[in-house]
Amino acid sequence: GIDNVVITPGETPALPILKGVIRNRPRNNPQEYERYSCATYTKMELDLTNIKPRFRNRRMQKNFGFIFDHIDTSALTGQPYLPAMISEAVADYYHSRQPSLSREVIRGSRVSGVEDSFTVAQFTGQLQGDINFYDNFIALFNVRFASPLSSMGEAFYNYFLVDSIEVEGRKTYKIRFHPKRLSTAVLDGEVNIDSATYALQSASARMPKGVNVNWINHLLLENENQLLDEGVWFRKRDKVSAEFSVTGADSSNLVSFIGTREVSYSDVRIGAPIPDEVLRMTNDVVVADDDVGTRDEQFWEEARPYRLSEQERGIYSMVDSIQQAPLYRNIYTIINTIVGGYYNTKYIGIGPYYKMASFNRLEGFRMQLGARTTTAVSRRIRLSGFVAYGTRDEDVKGGGSVELAFNRRLTRKLTLSGLHDVVQLGAGQNALADNNILSSIFSRGDKRLTMVNRVEALYEHEWLHGLSNTLGIRAQRVYGNRYVPMVNPAGVGSISSTALHVGMRFSYREKIYRTAFDKQYLGSPYPILAVGFTAGLGGLMHDDREYYRLDGRLSYKLELPPVGYSRIMVEGGRIFGKVPYPLLKLHEGNGTYFYDTYAFSCMNYYEFASDTWLSFFYEHHFNGFLLGRIPLLKRLKWREVLVCKGVWGSLRNENNGSLPDTQAVLLFPRGMSSVTDPYIEAGFGVENILRVLRIDCIWRLTHRTPVEGQKIQNFAVNLSLNLKF
Repeated sequence: GIDNVVITPGETPALPILKGVIRNRPRNNPQEYERYSCATYTKMELDLTNIKPRFRNRRMQKNFGFIFDHIDTSALTGQPYLPAMISEAVADYYHSRQPSLSREVIRGSRVSGVEDSFTVAQFTGQLQGDINFYDNFIALFNVRFASPLSSMGEAFYNYFLVDSIEVEGRKTYKIRFHPKRLSTAVLDGEVNIDSATYALQSASARMPKGVNVNWINHLLLENENQLLDEGVWFRKRDKVSAEFSVTGADSSNLVSFIGTREVSYSDVRIGAPIPDEVLRMTNDVVVADDDVGTRDEQFWEEARPYRLSEQERGIYSMVDSIQQAPLYRNIYTIINTIVGGYYNTKYIGIGPYYKMASFNRLEGFRMQLGARTTTAVSRRIRLSGFVAYGTRDEDVKGGGSVELAFNRRLTRKLTLSGLHDVVQLGAGQNALADNNILSSIFSRGDKRLTMVNRVEALYEHEWLHGLSNTLGIRAQRVYGNRYVPMVNPAGVGSISSTALHVGMRFSYREKIYRTAFDKQYLGSPYPILAVGFTAGLGGLMHDDREYYRLDGRLSYKLELPPVGYSRIMVEGGRIFGKVPYPLLKLHEGNGTYFYDTYAFSCMNYYEFASDTWLSFFYEHHFNGFLLGRIPLLKRLKWREVLVCKGVWGSLRNENNGSLPDTQAVLLFPRGMSSVTDPYIEAGFGVENILRVLRIDCIWRLTHRTPVEGQKIQNFAVNLSLNLKF
């Protein structure tokens, strides 16, 4: 007889199919194809949902009563919604592996209610939101969701083969996937896999409740692919729908936004040669010409793969009408002032508002009034200026600039500026070291401001997207005071400097948001390099000195899903020649309770100076990978951060003003020295507290003994505000 029967569970039948998908990825993933091109039509829409009867009160009805005729019902949430914005873009997309190229040429773009369509056209194409289920991680809203077709998929999901169906005469496997845990960004849904080729035929995935993602209550990804005559698969349609809300729990009592983005693909050409004019283009996203934002209705009727609904067609005229309502104009002005810093009239912007009042030890109470011209005056020339007065030093300060913009698509800009004001030397990139109300309120009392007279000319020439040079000349005189003395045997109380500067910045495939005079760098998946060379021109003013300075900086955001990402910056340089200490590298202290990524939290201003230096700044953001596994804490959606920063530097005797028998141009302020023994600080932080707050605890690991009675800080608690998904 049979003594016993042992039944062992076998592999779920879905896994061999998924392994087949991964094995055949090079054959089925369009990004792996040697070369292709296609036409794309991208439609984006933003809607308001949860509009309660109280929003139809007398004032709203008077201003916006006509818009309630446009209410529809959302397929994402099942709730009524009101269309608020729509954009459309038509583009030609080109892809090549050798040479490596992903290029999008925008042929037409329009956004309801936006006049400067040229600016927004850079961000309305499909390249800016590419969703590929074949990737291991799907990047969306700065969040990296684990893909169900990831080669590491078994670590994130349980898979179930639920059906075998016929799709256009082809046998197709329907596989459901559910997340194993919610501590990392995951999805929930199903994929349909073609049985003959192991290609993805279609996918539908939602973000499950409980995932540590801010502001998004609902998220739906849909993908549909087509089998071409060439026997290969290509995309047919991609769609992303998301509901955004300021609350994390039930948002039914607050107005929320539903954003939808749909891309349709047509005219696919596999292996077709890429035109020479496209190969010669320098940007990944190219606006074809200045008329992209003014295409007529006939162009759009021919370009769309399907007709817009009546609600969608009505958004364009509705948004134009909304902008004429007085209440809308008042709300828009308030928000624009808060975000941009300036209160804009038609021709003049007044601000920045956060600098109008501040206080510090040198100036006492400081009042400042500034203004600049708007683009209504000119898109080529911008004038700006300010005047300030301190009640303690009783000194009137001021400054101004003229900006001449020669090119919109690539930055070609000349700036002429002058300044008579107090500044914080050695503050690095910390905007809070500037004279503003926040730096005053959150100061640790370590501000040591210096009066500077300065004139400067700076020209920036961007050769291609992400590669630019700067050329500038600066003449300045820096004055000492009781907080920052300038003492030498001759008793001189100021120093002058005239210098020529050449800089270069290179970033590959970086997203850049451009307006008429300014631009914002939005980050790159690749390292970003910046180098500079400065030559001090001796003899132009009586105490000018000849010197040379070379410095460089490399920064990189390293993605390490599912354990978050690291931010790394390495910086170094050398100064050749004999210079007074204000021209040395004054290492970046932090005199406030705010956290600054690229300053040392426990270091004072004027604590360390170098003429040769190397520093590093490292942060690792775990995105809740650890705290998200602790039962009670995971409901708070807190996220952990590790921080480590350090600097090593040296000083030649001729520049070391701290030596007893120094030959330096100026004696160092009390407590300032070289950093021949490396300075290191480290700590940890918790971010996403109440979704916006970050708190860091930083310990000083070296140089913990005060020099010459100077107060030092061995431990710091820093705050910062972050709005992140």
